Amino acid sequence: MKKIMFICSGNTCRSPLAEGLFKKYLNDNNINDVEVCSAGVGAFPGDEVSINSILVAGNRGVDISSHRARNINPEHLLTTDLFFCMSDSHKQVLLRHCDENKIIVLGVPDPYGRPIEAYEQCAKQIESKFPEILDKIQNTTVIREMQESDISEIADLEKECFSEPWSENSLKEELTNETARFYVLRDREKLLGYIGANNICNEVYITNVAVNKNCRGKGYGKILVNHLIKQSELEKAFFITLEVRKSNENAIALYEKCGFKLIGERKNFYSKPTEDALIYTYYIEE
Repeated sequence: MKKIMFICSGNTCRSPLAEGLFKKYLNDNNINDVEVCSAGVGAFPGDEVSINSILVAGNRGVDISSHRARNINPEHLLTTDLFFCMSDSHKQVLLRHCDENKIIVLGVPDPYGRPIEAYEQCAKQIESKFPEILDKIQNTTVIREMQESDISEIADLEKECFSEPWSENSLKEELTNETARFYVLRDREKLLGYIGANNICNEVYITNVAVNKNCRGKGYGKILVNHLIKQSELEKAFFITLEVRKSNENAIALYEKCGFKLIGERKNFYSKPTEDALIYTYYIEE
């Protein structure tokens, strides 16, 4: 299941209209694996939808009269796969909190305060974007919590990447571990990579980061690490820390790009082959 969100300013005109019409579009095309919602970047929570948006949607067989405005919140930023913004100004707000590759600008002007004809034109512009939106949804990657159905692929990836891989049983145990924070990155067909960590008393310890060897060089590792950083920030963790082989230059470069600092070294920490580990830590500001 992929989750998308339409974003406008007040969540009373464009985004609830887009939400309602796109739900109908999905239903008409028998697509049931997309969750659709909407929010504003400056909404007054509880505001009713514009009457003109209700009328324009109603003319298309869609009832959005019960929708109430809401603001985007930290949970939305973490759990939503794609944001479809009505204008670039909305994108700029989201960029402070999430990766640019999750944000698409539709370029639909605000009809607020204008006659119903402007809302009709707004609806037509939104509808014209639906094939493009669907294509983007179906071809985008998804990051979500690890599920039991992922275990076999993750175990294979562990064998591919590490000399001492985690077993399927070890991975399954993390599904019921309250401190575990394991996330997978997938496309429509396969596992692209995953990251695992444990949050113990607001201290986050990364245990696993792996990317499919056929998918490296595309920024997937950075997506996974940044996702964990955002999750840890939401949970008000103090820091995130990890060990990395001293010779693993690619991993070291990734962590440094993501803001991790070298704070120490562990002698002979790794085996097969024996090697020192570097300790990298990301400190989360208040």
